[in-house]
Amino acid sequence: MLLFFRELTHGVQGCEMEPKTINPYTREIRTLMYHRIVEHGESSEGTAPYLNAGLFRRHLKLLDRMGYTAITLRDHKLICEGELYAPSKPIIITFDDGYLDTYQVAFPILQEFGMRAVVFVVGDRRITTNTWENASNTPPIPLMDAKHLLELHDAGFEIGSHTMTHKYLTKLTPEEAWEEISRSRMVLEIMLNSPVLSFAYPFGVLRPEIKKLVRDAGYEFACATSSGPQRLDKDYYEIRRIVIANDNGLLNFFMKVLGPYVPYRWVVSEVKRILGKK
Repeated sequence: MLLFFRELTHGVQGCEMEPKTINPYTREIRTLMYHRIVEHGESSEGTAPYLNAGLFRRHLKLLDRMGYTAITLRDHKLICEGELYAPSKPIIITFDDGYLDTYQVAFPILQEFGMRAVVFVVGDRRITTNTWENASNTPPIPLMDAKHLLELHDAGFEIGSHTMTHKYLTKLTPEEAWEEISRSRMVLEIMLNSPVLSFAYPFGVLRPEIKKLVRDAGYEFACATSSGPQRLDKDYYEIRRIVIANDNGLLNFFMKVLGPYVPYRWVVSEVKRILGKK
């Protein structure tokens, strides 16, 4: 759906970025997490979740017909600051890792529906394939290079950081983690000539001290995977996402987006967390 925002907001409900006044703005903003979108008949060779291009198109067609508007995290910030109109049914689409097929396959399909996304990529531009999967003997899968990222950026997509080299941050020393987190933002900002506001934790792994490093590095948003509160605005440094994987047919996708999936997953994770403390 084309990005026509329907309600002018000068600070809105669901925003904790110093709103000026309160206007209706949904608190139920779902954030979707994709990795690879592959052509029809192509199999995924990596461990990252993938989706067939035809099914991905049906996902977007469903969102479009139901009146959803795809916004970025940067859009959300501007809405909260009163700089953009708020859509009545926003949704955030994200892609992790920066695979080349995000540009070759997903990008044209998103453009068909006038939709944009947030794409998280590694800062080290010398990394051209999914080297973080080497231990699993995964064949190399190409990543986007600078010209692809600049084209996405120019088309209104948000480019976010996925660290410098996609390492497990919780396995690093504080100094190493800081280098991965802060340097990637600096490198991407120089490449894009634009601020980088968002971050995604590699493998969805984090802990409080890592979140603090992300905040201290100047990011305003950080996406987790299956951790974090139900509502986007409750913790901008642990945004819970809905993982869209290989087996997410149209009905399954519908239930994840519109059904009680997020509250259910939140309850499950809380129970596991509580039991894990005993």
